[in-house]
Amino acid sequence: MVWGGNDGAVDRWVKQLEENDRKLVSLHILSFRRISTIELGRIFDAISTNTVLEDLYVSGHALDAACMNQLSEALTLNNTLRTLNLGDTSFGLHADVFGLFCEGLAANEGLLKLDLENKGLKHATIRLLAEALKKNKHLESINVSRNDLDDEAVEILAPCLTRLKTVNMAINHIGAAGAKTIAEKMLGPSSQIEELELSDNPLLEGASVLASALKDNRRLRVLKMVDVVSNEQELTSLPPSALGEAVEGGKLDDEEEHKKRKNSDQTRALHGNALAEAVGRALEINTALTCLWLDNNAIESSALNHLAANLGKSGLLELKLRQNRLEDEAALLLADAIDGLQHLELGENGVSAKGFGALLDTKLDYLGLFSNTVGGFGSDPSLLPQLLSSKISRLDIGCNGIVHQDVEAIVQVLINKGVPELRLLEMGGNVEDKEIEQWENTLKRLLSERDKLEVIWKRKPSEMDASRLPPPPPTPMM
Repeated sequence: MVWGGNDGAVDRWVKQLEENDRKLVSLHILSFRRISTIELGRIFDAISTNTVLEDLYVSGHALDAACMNQLSEALTLNNTLRTLNLGDTSFGLHADVFGLFCEGLAANEGLLKLDLENKGLKHATIRLLAEALKKNKHLESINVSRNDLDDEAVEILAPCLTRLKTVNMAINHIGAAGAKTIAEKMLGPSSQIEELELSDNPLLEGASVLASALKDNRRLRVLKMVDVVSNEQELTSLPPSALGEAVEGGKLDDEEEHKKRKNSDQTRALHGNALAEAVGRALEINTALTCLWLDNNAIESSALNHLAANLGKSGLLELKLRQNRLEDEAALLLADAIDGLQHLELGENGVSAKGFGALLDTKLDYLGLFSNTVGGFGSDPSLLPQLLSSKISRLDIGCNGIVHQDVEAIVQVLINKGVPELRLLEMGGNVEDKEIEQWENTLKRLLSERDKLEVIWKRKPSEMDASRLPPPPPTPMM
């Protein structure tokens, strides 16, 4: 992999491309690097005869008609390139330039993955993209997230996406009507889509309509519908251009106030519960879905009855329900129903020690309960059974108000061979300064008995969220 940076790089890349240098399999030109459209054109021209390069990332760079004409021709001739990410946030605003790209895309026979995230696509360029996708028979994956796609855009694009395997339409403005279109076109019997990302779209009542379509779907494996029951998007999910807009008299909306306002919206629970119930009913028939994300949809415990009842019949391996309104009732329902499920994430809900004990005594491989209220089980031994049959190998109970008495209780269980397959225990964000020495001594005793166990416990609450962010990109080679 080569990352753009130093002087003379363009000449070197062109030479490597023209000579089919086998070391140049991936070329990533960093967005902050100054590179002209003439230089980009030289690179695109060299790609036309190259048979080695597989990945090209030129996102964040402006493109004009001249260099795009060269890329279009290269896409017509080159069958080796597999992944392409190009253009800045105005790429989709210029139909003439984007149209040239679509001409090459339509004729290309090698590209598998196209990334058009945050490219300013509008209806005119979406139509051009749709026409190109109708003709291209080889593309497998497309990312059109952060493009302000609305219901009309989905109507244009959806019929052309059904042949693909992976589609990402997150962080757009797709509403209830768009959700219905997706249900009919992209989840229908003829659709080949295996992974679908729709997070951070105001689907509202359309979310449950879309979920109901899973009954007749036999192809989809991964469905991500995080935060789809509100018109209030999380500030952190918005593209930079939207974050820069002034609101409320010219002041940027405070994130905490934004969340409070959003959480007080009772229609979110109405739509979120309907979504969970529709998914649950669909799982009575659908055995294809293996990964489901329904985080931040205000789902309440009572809405999981159908999902829990059909969990054993389904093919689900991973279920994420973070930032909802789930309490012990939900934890007990899920604990009783777990069969083939391997990964359960219930972070930032209201599960207490009772629900924790029940979930711990299951065949799950991973249990995530970050930032719940499970602390207190140390005062009642009945809350933690012997757990000799537990299959959990990774457990996260960070930021849960756990005190040393609780640590003593869980350490005793672990020393007595409870949770026998546990390999990673995360408890960061719990210990108070006054108890650090006690925790340290108790955990030393644990590790002397369970030497293959890794325990993470000293991180502060403010550091915990950062630990859940994706890893940073590789350090550029300058």
